[in-house]
Amino acid sequence: MPFVLKSGEVLTATVRRSAKSRRPRLSLSPRGALSLVIPAAWPSARLGELVPAFLPWLERSWPRFAASRPAPALPEKIALPLAARELTVAPAGDFAAGRAASAGAASLVRLGAGSRRVLLLELGESLRLFGATDDLVLCGHALQRWCRGMATRLLPPHVESLARAQGFAPPRVAVRDQRSRWGSCSRGHGGTAAPHIQLNWRALLLPRPLLDHLCFHELSHLRHMDHSPAYRAELARVSPDWARLERGLSRAWRELPFWALPADSPARD
Repeated sequence: MPFVLKSGEVLTATVRRSAKSRRPRLSLSPRGALSLVIPAAWPSARLGELVPAFLPWLERSWPRFAASRPAPALPEKIALPLAARELTVAPAGDFAAGRAASAGAASLVRLGAGSRRVLLLELGESLRLFGATDDLVLCGHALQRWCRGMATRLLPPHVESLARAQGFAPPRVAVRDQRSRWGSCSRGHGGTAAPHIQLNWRALLLPRPLLDHLCFHELSHLRHMDHSPAYRAELARVSPDWARLERGLSRAWRELPFWALPADSPARD
């Protein structure tokens, strides 16, 4: 669905129907993508009515977004607070040099898109990129894959440790590439399967207070699968500063670095 700004710039919103939506809602993702969510029963013939309703907000929001959007660039460092590590990131040569250096690597990621190839090596406290290091998208995907591998090793035992310390039965924990939320909790089909928690691999980038709160947020759902007063009371027991930390999680999602951004979706819990 197109929105034409006063400047003449045309922005296109993806339209999605939602059974849970009570009214139309337009949102702008961290990548700058527009998403228009409408109630399931909203007539397609009435979509045009929404343009004048949302255009004033878009005229204010889009210039602010465009002005604040940094130019995409590879990070100089990646911090993993849970592991107490900070690794430098640097281009290090062509693909052949990467193959020659791979014997001493703690981990390796190899990606390709046509003739463009990138090799990422973890060497000591550095991440070295070889090959098409001018391809920011390909390098970003390599960094994501490496970080997700680290998250798969580190996040589940951390959740289990916090669960035991606060009297929760340790759930099954999986690490996923969730595009619109930090984590989720489920009791399984029919309520008979063992409960399990899924965490976004990007949670590994969070400062420890925010990461611990995220874990407690999902662990509290093991006892209350909603956001009722009883749930909030349980969350306050294990994470007393929960309201401030919830805001911190929303802010951290908006501030994700270029290379860690998911596909276009607003953050939600």
